[in-house]
Amino acid sequence: MAVVAPASPTDLQSVRNAEKRVELMGLIPIMFPTCYSTYGHLSAKDEDRARDINTAFYDDTIKGIICLRGGYGSTRILNMIDYEMIKKNPKIFIGYSDITALHVAFNQICRMVTYHGPMATSKFITIENGCVNIDKYTFDSLFKNIFTDKVIGKYKNPNNEELITISGGKAKGELIGGNLSLLTATLGSHYEIDTKGKILFIEEVGEPVYKIDRMLTSLALAGKFDDCEGIILGTFTDCYRDKKSYENGFDLPLEEVLYNTLLKYNKPIIANFQAGHNFPQPTLAFGTNIVLDADKKEIIFMGQ
Repeated sequence: MAVVAPASPTDLQSVRNAEKRVELMGLIPIMFPTCYSTYGHLSAKDEDRARDINTAFYDDTIKGIICLRGGYGSTRILNMIDYEMIKKNPKIFIGYSDITALHVAFNQICRMVTYHGPMATSKFITIENGCVNIDKYTFDSLFKNIFTDKVIGKYKNPNNEELITISGGKAKGELIGGNLSLLTATLGSHYEIDTKGKILFIEEVGEPVYKIDRMLTSLALAGKFDDCEGIILGTFTDCYRDKKSYENGFDLPLEEVLYNTLLKYNKPIIANFQAGHNFPQPTLAFGTNIVLDADKKEIIFMGQ
């Protein structure tokens, strides 16, 4: 399993822990150079980060790729990826957050299934006092997606949390999406997300509600909610109501922004889907078909 860092860097101890985590999954970690380097807020220069991804896909001895972490930087290398080569060498590709930019590009240009799931620095496997601790929900979801050919079937939230219906109805389509900031960052580019006939998944972290409002509005103006068949709202971790300078001024509540932006499209919408910057974390197979039944509060993964 190749470990690459297409976005931000991390410290050496976290890299060592990531390598051990991949080993504990029963895989041989192949740590690429960008895991160990730093270039300001990036793990390496654009050319080096793109080279690691291209090399990992080109190497026939490598069967899968997991990203070290997210942060920022994936959009900077989209024009440097060898998509024609990757089409001929599809592989398991895992990550989330800033990695959304690569998910969308690989899905749409290479027609490749990719996996929105834990990264090598995600602490779903830890070692404390010589004991290995595994988060069963996160590990089982990742294992079922990348080590078996079984269809996942009905989705279950961690801790049996119930899905919430925002707007009723039923839809079927290919699952796509990811981090809201990244989905809006590529609008107007060759790598803009295509939601036509698909189920759109959205999650976010650490943004004030007024910025979420702005980003949702950008997707709306670009026709992404008109085109999609349904919407799944993941976690909005640490997304807060920003205090304004005027007296008693705050952002609108997040729920109100979501409702008044999305309900007008009359599409099936489910919320409290526990995927995003949260833990435990499910693995989602982007590019596979799902059924979204908002009336029954169900999401069923059907495979390709």
